[in-house]
Amino acid sequence: MKPPIKIDYRASIDITKKITHPFSREVYMGKMKEELGEGSGIWYDMGHGIALAVREFVPRQEMVIFEQSDVAGAVFIFNLGSDLRFVFKDQKEHLLKKNRFLVGLASTQFYVETPFSSGQVWSTLTTAMKQELFLELATPIKNIQEHLKEASKHSYSIFQDRSIDPKQLELLRYLQKRDSYEETLESIHLESKATELIHYTIERMARALDDSSLSALEEGWLSSLERAREIILQDYHNPHLSIKEIAYRSAINECYLKRDFKKHYGMTILEMIQKRRLEVAKELLHERLTLKEVAQEVGYRHVGHFSKLFSERFGITPSDYKKELRNF
Repeated sequence: MKPPIKIDYRASIDITKKITHPFSREVYMGKMKEELGEGSGIWYDMGHGIALAVREFVPRQEMVIFEQSDVAGAVFIFNLGSDLRFVFKDQKEHLLKKNRFLVGLASTQFYVETPFSSGQVWSTLTTAMKQELFLELATPIKNIQEHLKEASKHSYSIFQDRSIDPKQLELLRYLQKRDSYEETLESIHLESKATELIHYTIERMARALDDSSLSALEEGWLSSLERAREIILQDYHNPHLSIKEIAYRSAINECYLKRDFKKHYGMTILEMIQKRRLEVAKELLHERLTLKEVAQEVGYRHVGHFSKLFSERFGITPSDYKKELRNF
């Protein structure tokens, strides 16, 4: 039986377009070589030691794609396709399942192989950053120095593998849009989304490590709070969404929910609902929707009330914000 081909990822792609945005931001767009499979890839150098990669491929044959790097740094890999098996230099493996993400460190000797079968769906979004920047951002994470030592010794260290939550999924869906990388205005908005994804994921990692020693009772309490938060992130557009309903669906006492939610997340339930609605509304203003349609999409029945809250949060009315987008 013929062994699968082994190929460097960079050699598997044909670059089809290069775009340079203001401040020397570079975007490379490519497609998988026809004999290997079909699909596309995007590499976006955001500057300041941060890069973003979007990969959407379906191989036509069995193959092993390898990647290597001589730059020490951190990677956040979000897997939205088939399960991926990573084989590292020391022959140890890590299986990243669908709808999960991992965070790891890589040394200057990093090397990894990823086997693929014909028809397997490769759909990932990866953010990478230089080690010194990651260390500045990752100060809330415990035992970071231990992971650095492990990465130096083995060329890598994986210290988080968790399910992708609704907030991350929303950001990932936006970052997968190809048009966002080609237009200057959209690319600026895209960078803010990529930065938000990085900061949010780091905060989530830090919380998970802090909560790793919780008792079973405390874990159940935390799980209820997480469910409440996910309900808000998913159902924010429901104008009838109430604390009573969220408490019922989260299996937690309403009084305890109101008290502990703010203690854990730093804001009340109503504040989080409003924050979520207004952030989504700001994104929708990029679309060809009227203010009334935007307000209704995010759960506000009255445009005047929506405009007032939007102005208080962002310091500009939604109509003026929409005009600025058109005039940019």
